Amino acid sequence: MPVRMTDSAGLLAELNEQIGPRRATSAAEAMAAAQINARLRQAGFSVDTRSLPATDRPGSRFVPVALFLAIITVLTGWQPLVGLIFGPGLMVLLLVDTLYAQLPVWQRRHTSQNIVAARPVSESDTQTPRQPRHRLIILAPLDTPPAWRGMTVLIAPTYEGLLARLSVSCLSILVAVGTTIWPEWRWVLIIGGLGGVFGFWWACWRQPPLSQPDGGLAALAALVLTGQQLPALQHVEVWAVAVGAAYYDRNGIKMLLERYPFDPADTSVIGLGPLAGGQLAVISRSGIFRQVSADPHLFRLAMIADRNDPGIDLEPQPLSSDDDLLSPFWKRGFRTLSIQAIPQRTSVLDPSLADRAARLVVAIAQALDAENNHDLSVLRTQ
Repeated sequence: MPVRMTDSAGLLAELNEQIGPRRATSAAEAMAAAQINARLRQAGFSVDTRSLPATDRPGSRFVPVALFLAIITVLTGWQPLVGLIFGPGLMVLLLVDTLYAQLPVWQRRHTSQNIVAARPVSESDTQTPRQPRHRLIILAPLDTPPAWRGMTVLIAPTYEGLLARLSVSCLSILVAVGTTIWPEWRWVLIIGGLGGVFGFWWACWRQPPLSQPDGGLAALAALVLTGQQLPALQHVEVWAVAVGAAYYDRNGIKMLLERYPFDPADTSVIGLGPLAGGQLAVISRSGIFRQVSADPHLFRLAMIADRNDPGIDLEPQPLSSDDDLLSPFWKRGFRTLSIQAIPQRTSVLDPSLADRAARLVVAIAQALDAENNHDLSVLRTQ
């Protein structure tokens, strides 16, 4: 039976009162981990808590880039060729970071945790234990999503953030050209270039403000509601994972995959992104320049679920930013689908979004279970 909207509103209000805003690696995030641990246990999951080293600054991986850029900017004042050689190299490095693989995090001095909960398939009536034929992983972030405003746009995983970083990496080229044309203005150009580099360095060390309303809290509520609403499945094993420091450091996903080497051939992954307010959406494709489409099969199941349950009220939408939760999975060949709320200008925290997202995930899980039951029936008749 679906949880009523009043129940989802009560759960969201209770979580908001008990844990509130959660910066990555903070005590509030640890409190959220304990709350989700307890609630998933109550929903019948076996739960494991895994500590992990993480950073509390999402731009920390750019700190070496900023320091190197400062050095070559100074050297360019006397040797313009330095800027003309290393400036384009930094631009390529930043493109690789955004489009292919993130730069390694410079330092991980703090601790976060993953909450990994599993619910096996229902027991068989025979003496032979029933083995799962498919695995469904549901992800939600433990930390509150950051708001990319002001100078923090320089470290944002968005199209605007990439353009801002590329612009900063051009500073050494501008200094090289300027000192070649106007050598008497060398110091002015160097100081101006270093001013831009300092702004980049400051943004790398800054902790961005937290988004309000807190769509990450609604995603955690949807994760718990999914566990509460999920009926017994005969062929699909369900994993519910609350990822620590999800918006600051992908180390949580990396350690999850190292600890639990899931097989991409029989595993589907659903990511619950921010559900602050606005229109509930299934993300059809995401990324900046290199866009990745949602898995066609999971996408089709989501749209069927929406058609069968008009109360879900789902729309397909593209996302012009990187998906921190799911990109490590699709790069390894997993079938992935992202569910988020597309915010509006006057978005407020809407409790119904958590309930609708949970109903959508439950419907997809049931459809996967029915498909695998059908496949098993076909095999038995052959």
